[in-house]
Amino acid sequence: MTPETRYGLIAVDKQGSNVLFLNPETFAVEQELNAFPPRPHELLILPDQHKAYVSIFGDGVHGNNPHPGHKIAVIDLFARQVTGFIDIRPFSAPHTARLGRDGYVYQSCENSGVVLVIDPATDKIIGKIDLLSHNSHRLTILPSGRKLFTENEEDASVTVVELHAGQGKVVDNIAMPGAINGIAASPGHPYIVATDSRQPLLYVLDAQSHELRQTLPLPGHQKACQIVRYSEDGSLLVAVGNGEPVISLFDGELKPLGEVKVGNKPMDGCFSPDNRTLLIANEDDGTLSVIDIASLRVLATPSVGRGCEVLSYFELPD
Repeated sequence: MTPETRYGLIAVDKQGSNVLFLNPETFAVEQELNAFPPRPHELLILPDQHKAYVSIFGDGVHGNNPHPGHKIAVIDLFARQVTGFIDIRPFSAPHTARLGRDGYVYQSCENSGVVLVIDPATDKIIGKIDLLSHNSHRLTILPSGRKLFTENEEDASVTVVELHAGQGKVVDNIAMPGAINGIAASPGHPYIVATDSRQPLLYVLDAQSHELRQTLPLPGHQKACQIVRYSEDGSLLVAVGNGEPVISLFDGELKPLGEVKVGNKPMDGCFSPDNRTLLIANEDDGTLSVIDIASLRVLATPSVGRGCEVLSYFELPD
C-alpha cells in the first residue's frame, strides 16, 4: 500500500484491555483507547456506519471465563472514540460477531448459548437465536446471508442456522470427527472451513448439504490450529497455529501456498486490502508479524501493545 491508500488500521490489545489505532504503513500506535472493562476480544468493522464493535468477553478464556463480560463497545472509526457500550444483559460472554447480508449483526454469546441479533443503525438488540450448545465460541455467515454456522468446540459439532430478515432458526447440527476450534465461510465457494482442535487438520464442509467433503493436513504444524480467516475477496485463506508460532496459507481453491514462522502465541490476523500483506498478532510477544504474501517472508516484527488478538483495516473517507 502507499500513503495515498485511504485505509486505517485498528487492533484489539486483549492483554492491555485497550484498542489501538495503528499507522497502516509503519504500524506505529497513533492513538490508544483505554476505557474498556477486561478484556476486549473480538472486532467487527461496520463500514456503512463507519464504526466498529469490540466484544468484552470477560477476564478468562473459552471454557474458563469466571467473570464473563456483558458489553459490546461501539467505536467511531473516523473520530477514533468510544461512543458507548451495548449492554447485552442478561446474556454474557460475547465473542465473535459477523455482519449479515440483511444488515444486522449476529453476535455469539458463549456462556448464554445464544446468538444475539443487533441493529447497527441503532445499536439495539432486536432478537436472539437459541443454540444447541454453550460451547459456541465463533460463527460465520455464508456470502448469500442465508445461513449462519457456529463451531461448538468441545461438543464436536457445527450448528446451522437459517437466517431471514433478522430472525434465525436452527436447521441442522453437524457431527464433526472431533472437537474443533475455528470456522470460516469461503466468500467465493460453497464450503465452510473448520479447524480440528486436537491435530493439525482442516475440515471442509459443503455449505449446502452440510457433509464433510475434504480433510486438509497442515504439514508445517506440529499442533492443532485455532483460527481460519479468508481475505475479503476469498482468494486467500490463513490457518493460524494454536499456541504454535506458525501459520499456513492457501489460495481460494484450498491449494497450499506454504508456511511462515511467526511470533509466540499467534492469535488472529488480517489481509491488507490489496492482498499483498498479511498481519498476524502475536499475543505473547506483543508484536505483529508483517508477512509479504508473494515471498512468504516476514518483512517486519513491530511491537504493538501488550498483546493483541485481532486487527483489521477499515476504509477512510475521501
